[in-house]
Amino acid sequence: MKPSQIIFSTYSPLMAVDTELVGSDGKTVATPRVCSLCRCGESSMKPMCDGTHAQIGFVGEREDANKPELEYYRGKDITIVYDRYLCMGIGYCGELEPVFGTHDQPKYEPDAAPVEEIIATIKKCPSGALSYIVGDEHYKNYYSQTKIVVEKDGPLLCQGKITLIDDQDSDSFLPDGDHYTLCRCGGSKKKPVCDGSHEEIDFKG
Repeated sequence: MKPSQIIFSTYSPLMAVDTELVGSDGKTVATPRVCSLCRCGESSMKPMCDGTHAQIGFVGEREDANKPELEYYRGKDITIVYDRYLCMGIGYCGELEPVFGTHDQPKYEPDAAPVEEIIATIKKCPSGALSYIVGDEHYKNYYSQTKIVVEKDGPLLCQGKITLIDDQDSDSFLPDGDHYTLCRCGGSKKKPVCDGSHEEIDFKG
């Protein structure tokens, strides 16, 4: 099986290579071995690129490259690991409010719920911002199947070891590439990573 890749430059769309694409309706999209995905937010053929990025002079340069250190919240049986840079604010963690708090008032209380519930909640996080340590093992790889899922009115959810190749060394911002989210609204300041800007600009697609 050939390795899955996403290849792009500062000014180009995302070129997905040997990767399954799943639409926002949950159905697999028939694509060639290499398909071009919009990241400027203006294509009339979303999620596919139609060349609009060239017409509008899209520049996909990272504006915020200040990646803070990982945060560790140690409990009796589990340590929650938080990568603040990768968080795109989707809010699944808030479903376990005693541990993670709310969107407006986040917190990290690893002893406030059963370990199994905390792990299940962490695994819902699509961006890779949350992972966990039990014993001496850091768990951050959850996907056996490689695919890109189009989130309705949101980012691309990349799952299962898809190598990111670009001219800004973006792969170094990812913990190990098992899962991450890529901006397709064109508004993220952490491009190519999603930072939740699609919510602010009311992106549709």
